[in-house]
Amino acid sequence: MPTEGGAPTDATAESPFRPRPPIDDATAEAALRSGDLEPLGRMPWSSNATLLVDVSHGDLLLQGVYKPGRGERPLHDFPPGLFRREAAAWELARQLGWGLIPPTVVRDGPLGEGSVQLYVPCDYDQHFFTLRDDPAQVPALRRLAAFDLVANNTDRKGGHVLLGDDGEVWAVDNALCFHHQFKGRAGRPARPVRTGRRAGASDRPPRRRAPSRRPLRTPGPLAAAVSGSGVDGPLAQGDPDAVVRVE
Repeated sequence: MPTEGGAPTDATAESPFRPRPPIDDATAEAALRSGDLEPLGRMPWSSNATLLVDVSHGDLLLQGVYKPGRGERPLHDFPPGLFRREAAAWELARQLGWGLIPPTVVRDGPLGEGSVQLYVPCDYDQHFFTLRDDPAQVPALRRLAAFDLVANNTDRKGGHVLLGDDGEVWAVDNALCFHHQFKGRAGRPARPVRTGRRAGASDRPPRRRAPSRRPLRTPGPLAAAVSGSGVDGPLAQGDPDAVVRVE
């Protein structure tokens, strides 16, 4: 198992991370909520207690990322219970139908109540700063930027953006969302995304159709998940004036 600093304890040790076939959200959620958790070790580079766990549910064996509340470091601008915001982020993504966030639940575990998120097998050499130059990934990265604005994410880092073995873009470490004040600090590209204009075209920005706007009336499960995080704001209150810009 890698140490907290990321170096393996034994150069010949077998990786604890296992591949798996794709799984639907409903099956994953049921396993995460009711399965038996067996801690395998601490995830590297984590500021709070973050454990890789095996999740056994009947004949199904998955891996998850378990963040117990008792392992959180206090923050001056967020109340305790950050793990609940992890689950609220997944509920938001699920209600929007955007994917992006792996299934995440709040439940009791070996170290007490915390969040358990479906582990995404991925290539850790891939992250935002490698994916941003791939035109095939631009739509997903744009959705993620919009998601982070809606969720008021204050802590999106390049390493929080993964390319799963399934070819999908996934965003992890979503605990610092849903603050009652706007604190959005979503990562931005260091340079503009190329538009693919023809050589010799005008240097003026291309004309774009105005995005449509549709009201997002916060569904009950989302409002419950967000308000259960101990936060206050338009999403938690089911504010009908909360708006998502849709291209």
